[in-house]
Amino acid sequence: MRITERTLYASGLPACWQAGYQALRGTPALHAAVRHTTESLNRMPAGYRLGTAAALRTFPIAFRAVTGRPPRAASPEEAVAGLGRLRGLPGYGQLLRATTALALYGALDSAPGRAEALR
Repeated sequence: MRITERTLYASGLPACWQAGYQALRGTPALHAAVRHTTESLNRMPAGYRLGTAAALRTFPIAFRAVTGRPPRAASPEEAVAGLGRLRGLPGYGQLLRATTALALYGALDSAPGRAEALR
């Protein structure tokens, strides 16, 4: 089982990232973040990928349970608060911290001028 960019977008998690992180508010940065995150998650062993895919598919339900709104309909403040609450849950917290870190690294690596700065 592979985790696709579509799976990640469907979860609503990228919309929450955009609300919480200035670096992910631009469309190119968000696309790079999603691509990097899915590529990294797909390097995990199959059992972990299956669990991660299930957690991503249930993310909209968990988010709605703590905020009363789906991820894409939440205001930026609600998205940040919802992620904060979910980060406090065992399992979900670890998944959210890991995927958010991967997303931020993906956006950083794709930043304009990054290649020139490394020369």
